[in-house]
Amino acid sequence: MAPFLLKIYCRTKKEREDNMKNLNKASIAVVDDDQGILDSFDAILGDDYPMFMVDNGTEAIELLSKQNLSLLFLDIKIPKPNGLEVLKWVRDNGIPTKVVIVTALHQDYYEEIARQYGVYRYLRKPLDVDEVEEIVHRVLQ
Repeated sequence: MAPFLLKIYCRTKKEREDNMKNLNKASIAVVDDDQGILDSFDAILGDDYPMFMVDNGTEAIELLSKQNLSLLFLDIKIPKPNGLEVLKWVRDNGIPTKVVIVTALHQDYYEEIARQYGVYRYLRKPLDVDEVEEIVHRVLQ
């Protein structure tokens, strides 16, 4: 997949325009290099919230620098910088976005590092839709 700077993931031009008007509303970003995961988050949350989708750490940091996000779902294994490095950057720069790690890596080592960097939640793939919706509800309501 070709990298993109910022993508508001919407099905139609009208949805994209409506989301741009509502950027002051709570917004969510998903950072994952797996298009299937991005599509899954869109299916779960895309009808209710402005969604930003990026596929690497560099674009995630650029998005976080420019956009006030309420919630970030972040994979660990993404092109540089990796998800843990992005999480550390969020902490070091005082970004108030709640970060949820979403990973297929099941080593406790990664979870321990994420907790040291201030992760809000740590989820393992495959995702539980109810758990994702509960996190969104808690953070955004």
